[in-house]
Amino acid sequence: MGFFRGLLAPFRGAYFVAHQKLWGHLVAPLLVNLALGVTTLIVAGRYMKQELDPTFAGAPIFGSITLAFLSVLGGVLLFILLQPILSAVFCDRLAEAVEKRVRETAPRAPFLTSVGKALLHGLLKLFLYALAIGLGLGLTAVLTGIGTLVAVGIGAIFLAYDGFDYPLARRDATFGQKWAYLAKHPALALGFGLGSYFVYLIPLAFLVAPPFAAAGATLAFLDDETRANRAREAKAAKAGAAPAPLVEGAHSN
Repeated sequence: MGFFRGLLAPFRGAYFVAHQKLWGHLVAPLLVNLALGVTTLIVAGRYMKQELDPTFAGAPIFGSITLAFLSVLGGVLLFILLQPILSAVFCDRLAEAVEKRVRETAPRAPFLTSVGKALLHGLLKLFLYALAIGLGLGLTAVLTGIGTLVAVGIGAIFLAYDGFDYPLARRDATFGQKWAYLAKHPALALGFGLGSYFVYLIPLAFLVAPPFAAAGATLAFLDDETRANRAREAKAAKAGAAPAPLVEGAHSN
């Protein structure tokens, strides 16, 4: 059940945004992602043209096709790497608004602490992204097809991290605690990552996929937190002790 809840979560996030009329939260990330998408395609295209022109000087048609393909691929990779950092603030505001619509309140870490931690975690994530891409490309060169599957699997995990990062960060979770949460919910994380892939594959959906995914991850997290808290309350009632929060260090408004 966790896998299918995760798989449907990004689409559930899109429906929630539409149903709750939270369209205003999409304007800024849409513009940022559009500008980023155009910029990354231009940068990747210029770099690939410089690298490929000498190689395909005698075959202009094949060279143009190869240039277009590699430019789009390079642009997509750059977009995936940079998007979480540039649109994180806007996606976080949407995720917070979703949580407030569901529970009428949402935890929030101190602003400066939150920004500093987000930048640090973003840099760590970029490093891991680079390792994942390198691993996938390396395996593809050695074992045709295997590297692609590995890259898709690793990419799904990172997309899950991007989504669940928002509710976990508001609960002041550390970098390790965020990954620990995904490790404790592998089916949910993998399903969510694959569901996010499907949203990205819809034409032009990449412009709004990150906020939809953030909203969906927030809803899935709240469902899981509610179930966990109920289980803790039942256990605490039997033991005569107060239940502990799902993630330590939460701050509430």
